[in-house]
Amino acid sequence: MPTTFQVRAREAFEEVGSASEFTVEKYEIESEQERPLTKNEARLMRRYMGPSAVEDAVHHLLDAERIHLSWHTPDHQIYGEFALKDLRACLWGDYMPYTDERLTPKEKLVMGEIKTLEESPGSGRLTALRVPMEITPCREIWFYDMNHQRFELLDLDYSSYVDTLLITKGIPGWQYLYTDTHLADDEFSFIARQLEISLDALEEIFPRHDYSGLRERLEARL
Repeated sequence: MPTTFQVRAREAFEEVGSASEFTVEKYEIESEQERPLTKNEARLMRRYMGPSAVEDAVHHLLDAERIHLSWHTPDHQIYGEFALKDLRACLWGDYMPYTDERLTPKEKLVMGEIKTLEESPGSGRLTALRVPMEITPCREIWFYDMNHQRFELLDLDYSSYVDTLLITKGIPGWQYLYTDTHLADDEFSFIARQLEISLDALEEIFPRHDYSGLRERLEARL
C-alpha cells in the first residue's frame, strides 16, 4: 500500500490535472514499489530531528524519492511548480554545494548546514531543512530566494510545510506568508500581486480547500 501522504499527493496532482483551467507541464509522482521506513532511516530521522521525529513525520513520507508537478493557465498568468523530495532522501542527501556571498555572515553559516527539501527548478527559490554539522537535532526549515537575496526561517515544521505545499499547488512565493517579510514593499509588489490572483484562482477552482488562513497571512503582510 502507498503511504498516506503519497495518496494525498496523488490526489492533489489529479486535482490539478483534472482542472480544465490548467495546463500541466510536469506530472511525476508514481513509484514502482513501496518504501517502508527502515530501522536505519528511523535512526537517522531521530538523530537529525529529535526523538519524536518518526512519530511526527511518518504520515508525511513518500514512496517515491521525489515528486514533481508543474502547471499554468493558458495565458501563463497563474502558475505553480514544486519538486518535493521524500524526507528520507533529503536527510540522506548532500549539503548545498554553494553559498550566496550577498548574505550576512550568520546566514552564510546556516546555508552551510541545509539540505534541499523542495524547489521550483530554475526559479531561484528553494526550501531546505537545516541539518547542523555537529548533528544537533534541529527542525528548522529555511526558504531561500536568490532573486530577492532572502534567506528566511519559516514559521512551519516539516509536516505543516508539505501539507501547505499540496494545498497551494506550488504557487510562487507562498513561503513568504510564513515569514516576517513586508510584502507591501516595492521589491515584492510582483510577488504580492501574484499571490493575490493565485489565491483567487485556487479558491474558485478548489472550493473544498480552506485558503482563508493563507489569505489572512497575505493581508497581514501588506
